[in-house]
Amino acid sequence: MPSSAHPALLVGVYRARNAGYVRDVSRPALECGWKVAWWALDEIVDDLAEVTVGSGGGARLPLLNETLRRSGSAENWLVVSDDDVMFDRGDVLELVSLCARAKLDLAQPARSDTELDHGITAARRLSLARRTSFIEIGPLFAVGPGWRDRIVPFPEERGMGWGLELEWHELHRRGCELGIVDAVRVRHMGERGEGYDFRADVHRVHAELEERGFGGWSDVQKTLATWRPWQRSPGWLRARAA
Repeated sequence: MPSSAHPALLVGVYRARNAGYVRDVSRPALECGWKVAWWALDEIVDDLAEVTVGSGGGARLPLLNETLRRSGSAENWLVVSDDDVMFDRGDVLELVSLCARAKLDLAQPARSDTELDHGITAARRLSLARRTSFIEIGPLFAVGPGWRDRIVPFPEERGMGWGLELEWHELHRRGCELGIVDAVRVRHMGERGEGYDFRADVHRVHAELEERGFGGWSDVQKTLATWRPWQRSPGWLRARAA
């Protein structure tokens, strides 16, 4: 079995109907020896039983925290995935590898969806990765070892996670390196807020943006630097070394 240069833990919450996506996301992680731990929101799927640490309903962030507690893993990297993600390019291994090379502490793959909540997440041509002031809470993100203890456990009062991006933006202002990896691309196959009424969350987050002095999401969504395919390493690392 091949091993990963960057040991990691992959976690998520799944619904039985999305077991196929869960298998596809988990396969490369399992093959390289990562720890994989999922929570079953409804029923435990037979061939996912070995990587399912619990089952039952609840909000996303509390269930992710319980999954982390039950996984018994303190691996260096953490990858959190929704259950309805499909990779169009790369996989979780390549995502973590590029995050480590770029010295990103909290990052997501770029999105190849045609409809997005946040335009900054759209995949960019001629880019391996970007330093940004923003990443979104889904459908998949990676947490590096340097800031993991300030990112997890997740704040359970945020329930499904709406607005957590604002707390991550504050971490960015304190030195946490955020980024979007354009060389790895995913598509979210589910509907926004599928299975629950998210309208109250949307209103609450817009009120929080205003309370924090932002006119809207665009105020916290900046691309700060781009790592081009012809560059051996990101320019921001060379600038630090100079």
